[in-house]
Amino acid sequence: MKSTVCEISCWRRKYIFFFLMMISALHSVTVFAQKRTISGTVVDERNEPLIGATIVAEGKSGMTITNVDGKFTLAVPDKAKTIEVSYLGYASQTISIKGKSVFAIRMSENDVQMDEVVVIGYGTAKRGNVTGAIAKVDAAKLEDRPAPNLASSLQGQLAGVEVRSTNGAPGSELQIRVRGAASINADATPLYVVDGIPIDDLGSINPNDIQSIEVLKDASSSAIYGSRGANGVVLITTKMANKDDKVRVQFSAAFSIQQLEKKIDVLSPEEWITFRTAYNNSRYLAALGGKGATADDDWDTRYALNGNRVNYEYMNDPRWTQPGYGGLRLIDWQDEFYRLAPMQNYQLSVSNGRGNTQYRLSLGYIDQQGIAIESAYKRLNLRANVETKLYDRITLGVNMAPSMDWKDGGRVDGKDQQANQVLTMCPVAEPDAGIYSGAEPYASYLWSSTKISPIAYMEQVTNHIETARLNSSAFIRVNIIDGLRAEVKGAYDFTSRQTRTFTPSSVIKNWTDGEGYHSSANRIDIRSSKYLLQAVLNYDKKLGKHNIAAMAGYSMESSSGATTNLSAQQFPDNSLEVFNQSDEAIKVALATLSTPNRLLSYFGRAQYEYDNRYLLTASIRRDGSSRFGKNNRWGMFPAVSAAYRISNEKFWPEKFVVNQMKIRGSWGMNGNNSISTNAAIGLMGSSNYSIGGSLTNGFAPSSIDNKELGWEKTHSWNVGLDLGFFDNRITLAADYYDKTTKDLLYQVSVPGTMGFTQAWGNIGSIKNKGFEIELTTQNLTGRFKWTTSLNIAYNKNKVLSLGEDNSTVFIGWDKSNTQVLMVGQPLRAYYMYDAVGVYQYKEDLRKYPTMSNSIQGDVRYRDVNDDGKINDQDRTLVGKPDPDYTFGMTNTFKYKDFDLSVLLTGQTGGMIYSLLGRGMDRPGMGASINVLSRWKNMWVSEEQPGDGKTPGINNSNTGSLYDTRWLYSTDFIKIKNVTLGYRIPIKNKKIINYARVYISGENLLMWDKYEGGYSPEVNNDGKNSDYDYGSYPQARTITLGVNVTF
Repeated sequence: MKSTVCEISCWRRKYIFFFLMMISALHSVTVFAQKRTISGTVVDERNEPLIGATIVAEGKSGMTITNVDGKFTLAVPDKAKTIEVSYLGYASQTISIKGKSVFAIRMSENDVQMDEVVVIGYGTAKRGNVTGAIAKVDAAKLEDRPAPNLASSLQGQLAGVEVRSTNGAPGSELQIRVRGAASINADATPLYVVDGIPIDDLGSINPNDIQSIEVLKDASSSAIYGSRGANGVVLITTKMANKDDKVRVQFSAAFSIQQLEKKIDVLSPEEWITFRTAYNNSRYLAALGGKGATADDDWDTRYALNGNRVNYEYMNDPRWTQPGYGGLRLIDWQDEFYRLAPMQNYQLSVSNGRGNTQYRLSLGYIDQQGIAIESAYKRLNLRANVETKLYDRITLGVNMAPSMDWKDGGRVDGKDQQANQVLTMCPVAEPDAGIYSGAEPYASYLWSSTKISPIAYMEQVTNHIETARLNSSAFIRVNIIDGLRAEVKGAYDFTSRQTRTFTPSSVIKNWTDGEGYHSSANRIDIRSSKYLLQAVLNYDKKLGKHNIAAMAGYSMESSSGATTNLSAQQFPDNSLEVFNQSDEAIKVALATLSTPNRLLSYFGRAQYEYDNRYLLTASIRRDGSSRFGKNNRWGMFPAVSAAYRISNEKFWPEKFVVNQMKIRGSWGMNGNNSISTNAAIGLMGSSNYSIGGSLTNGFAPSSIDNKELGWEKTHSWNVGLDLGFFDNRITLAADYYDKTTKDLLYQVSVPGTMGFTQAWGNIGSIKNKGFEIELTTQNLTGRFKWTTSLNIAYNKNKVLSLGEDNSTVFIGWDKSNTQVLMVGQPLRAYYMYDAVGVYQYKEDLRKYPTMSNSIQGDVRYRDVNDDGKINDQDRTLVGKPDPDYTFGMTNTFKYKDFDLSVLLTGQTGGMIYSLLGRGMDRPGMGASINVLSRWKNMWVSEEQPGDGKTPGINNSNTGSLYDTRWLYSTDFIKIKNVTLGYRIPIKNKKIINYARVYISGENLLMWDKYEGGYSPEVNNDGKNSDYDYGSYPQARTITLGVNVTF
């Protein structure tokens, strides 16, 4: 590792010197061409100005965007003959500029997606000239739908891009997957690139600052990002002032109310008392029926028959039969824990496009209270995008984006956390304890478990996370000669995150052991810094019917991180949260970790177009990463793609139903380096050893190195078809892909003689294949406009190989072996007992195979191998976590100044295992907790056989087995968003140029069959959508907002 860092450091000095010389040389360029200035106005069919229309001079020799009045000014070479005007949703126009300098341009509404400009990675291209699979969302769609974070704005918008709300906590990140899972163990998150700079997550990005989002889905598009492109690439372009636009001030404000999206149907307090009475009677009769016990026996009788001993599983609380339940506190924990929560969102921006310096400054603030009590999130965003023209051909730019966010609230999601406690907490408590039952100083209700009140936990536990970020970059861009441009960019990204937690003894089960005895605290400080130096040379040339574009570049990235973890236990009392290492009364532990990382890259791309018909693109990238083994650090990632715009052939009829047709094909290879920075190297760790009877601190190897550890490599094929019907009233984009990932990164078992149990290695391969369809129709185009956008994606994956012998790998939560990696099967397939019913009648025990201890009322399982008995050989494949189909549909209606949009999202074909459901569905483990309401239909006797699915309360096989009773379909259809807006007519636009008010609803209604948790979109393992151990629920949100432009 030392030699690698030194080697890369030497490269860094070498190339910094090279590019400094390059910048110096570019400054000395004095080749200037004669130019003239043109201007004009762009309006729609109602003569309303089109804000943000793009005007590009012939040969890409100049480009600008219309201002808020639809006006533009553009300097073009004297020899330029035409300009091209485009705007999303309108037909592009090529306009002659010979002999004219002022233009009045009227655009016709016509969604010609093939002519819009898209970002392709280190450059741009017209949609019609794109040869790969790229999906785009522009600012208009983002602005019309209020969202607290950027990722949620993408839900349901793009085919093949799955955005999951896996956690409803304020400030939580969403999970994004592009064309399925391309890895077993490494991270499957796509690469995020903002204004050309790779970043780690989208949490700090303000949606109001976004101009457009492009997703590179196939390998030919994303291979230009090499070792990080296997999971797709999300390109984000932030807003900049429109050229020649006067000073513009924009303000928006939104106020929201959030509430629990849905409640889980558990027993009410009254139903629980009935249920617990039946359980106690069953246990009492089973144990003492031989001594004459009956279900009608009172407390004293039961006490006597039990040998003058109290047993709360045999004896009923006398207050259960008294009027008003004898003053017992009956609690609906979901109503107590979840609340109506407000959210505020304010945005302010100032921009100026006139003169040689253009800028856009923005400020954003969001204050979101969580629907779970005591949870909250606040974020403050600043951004400054500035560009200045030093000379006619030299432009300097600076982007600065500092942000701060604050999160508060005890842990809600995960094993044994508060989402779980709320549902399983006994709904009955002593009158004095009430909602604080179990927490100091209140004892738990005697017929309940020793769970701690989730209300007390959230009120008394400190869990504060404070994050400061700075994303910054600067560039110099030089137009060396017409068509040849060079850009050198540097970036710095800094993140500081501090987490403070304190848990007092008062919310620990054994709080009676003493004040502060079980208290604990943690302080985790994480600091990371990233540097980037990047140089790109672009060349565009038109020679008659031939268009040639080429790009070459180099980048160097360096990152380092340091983590300090300070923990302490046994504070003197429950109110002390501050500690220091010199306090002998507090047990303190300190741990630190440093993680350096380097990446060097060379890349290039060539594009050729003939007569706007034949298109060819090829790219290559070479990456070197310090994450991998000494012998396998460099990787090569090529790609090639082609397209044929057959509709531009002379033989294509001018007046034909299909007016646009393009056929695309591509192949490429990507890599995935999303593993620990220390995965390939051997680490040392400290530990205490007993030497001569005393403990001595020392160091020993804590992990094994692997010099051959290398990239995951994804080979991908893609064929696509782009169609336009009826002058593009209907547009269709369809893609079929087949991608295979080899050399999968996985922690494999190693011989125990090596002193370790696992090490990272490259094993196996998986395949993802599927298709995507994006359809847009302009149903009505008159005064009343109706547009529909529909996207559908299908993906299927399977394991192709696993190491040398293709042995099945058993995985699953907590070593449960409930999932498998098996050749020929879907990735992470579920593998467990298949529950098919209940032994309702005595003859069922003879009729069907049983376990050795099966009794009437037990769960009945499928005899997979038909050997007449049920054992571990009957575990079988029962489903998979990833959905087959995902879809999104947006209907947009416009009439005069009103606009209405309705977004539907959904998926089908996947499953999720609910550990939360399993936890509240096993009363045989003890009826001291609450359970799902379906236990009202449990098996009681042959005369009361129940619903045939729910076993008896004392069944013998409910406890330790994992079976399909808790495997649920994740199919759903959701009304994700409805937004109604009204554009306020402005007669005098001297002060206010634009104003719009709106009301919006998010997560309004969902149709699903998921009973084991709050949402089928949940995810508790951070990478995959496999299981639910209790998630922070989603919120239904109603928002009132206003947008104003001055």
